[in-house]
Amino acid sequence: MMRDLGRIAVSTLLLLIGTAAGCSSLNYDEPGAVDEAAWPSSADAADTTDTAEAATPAPMRTTRRETPTRARLSDQRNADGGAEQARSWRELTSMARESAQTGELDRANELLAQAALQLKDRRPTNTQRRTVFGLRARLAYDFAAFGKLEESDALADQLFDEARAEPALGDAALVTLARATAERRAKAAREAGRNESQLPLLALALDSAQAGTASRERLGLAFEVSSQALREGDLDLARRAIDQCILDAQVMAPGDRMQAAALKVYKARIALAQKDLATAEETAHAALQIFVEEKADGSNRGVAEATLAEILAEKGESERALEFGRSAYARLSGKQTIVPHARRQIASRYARVEWLAGDLEAAGAHYREALAIPSDGTDLDNDLIQDVKAALAKLETNAGAPQPS
Repeated sequence: MMRDLGRIAVSTLLLLIGTAAGCSSLNYDEPGAVDEAAWPSSADAADTTDTAEAATPAPMRTTRRETPTRARLSDQRNADGGAEQARSWRELTSMARESAQTGELDRANELLAQAALQLKDRRPTNTQRRTVFGLRARLAYDFAAFGKLEESDALADQLFDEARAEPALGDAALVTLARATAERRAKAAREAGRNESQLPLLALALDSAQAGTASRERLGLAFEVSSQALREGDLDLARRAIDQCILDAQVMAPGDRMQAAALKVYKARIALAQKDLATAEETAHAALQIFVEEKADGSNRGVAEATLAEILAEKGESERALEFGRSAYARLSGKQTIVPHARRQIASRYARVEWLAGDLEAAGAHYREALAIPSDGTDLDNDLIQDVKAALAKLETNAGAPQPS
């Protein structure tokens, strides 16, 4: 089974990790003069500022001086009949900010598109090009925030295509846009009764985020991508994302051994689904050892034991698998409270171990026991219930050899 039978108690893990998707915008203040510190230096110079370390463009800051902006002076010259002046990307972007401040988002979009066109031949790591790209991503987000969903989707899809073609263009603004767009489209698909995967957008967000440094936001994104990829069967992406999650956790919370162990259990389940049994066993054993040393609660220890038991069973080590499986299952009748989702995982994984060991009657009984546990109401637990039902159906209709995960 490739879905929730292959997961840890994710709700517990998410409490440990925490997720935060910050929202950026064009910082629409009252119109004023452009603060030059808000812009990269040498904006109109030749393409000499390429860097893979370009940060997320700073919001367009303003002051409240009465001095008109260069963009306004240029407009005034044109209005007075002066010669048409070729506007730089800097002027176009300043005008876009001012248009957005007055609610003219379509005009802002046009101006930023012109600025992007001027910079299109520069490398994707060019600071100025990435700045304009990031501002366009923020504008797409703001289109959606103001209910202009068609405009948001049109601009967002254009940016997503550009980022896929040149990954170095993406930045934190693209990550925010991709996650928000994926969430909105997933909700719309559910309401319309469609089964529409948003994994490609989440994967794009992760690709962009990986160009930056470790953060809790990226840690949460990586876990989200890993979970969704495992659920949809994209095991390579799930493995890549969980590895990123583990690396970020080591940087952001090096002393949080409980979180480290929880992530290792999750990685073990992904490795098991990939049939990488050596990695799965090593990782699950390391997780269990941490839980023992930290005197973790019965839910975490039981899930870790049941995970290791299933891995050993898949390796054909039935006796060791049953030993760990029995230890996990005994916790269900112990003094410590085991949360419903963990109870369902322990019972169903123990059933899998028994099935692989050839005890089909015991396996069936424990699958039914897993189904008898009341749902905790989460999508995660409801998905697990469906997986257990499917496993029991296979067991009952295949009176013989165990079925592979």
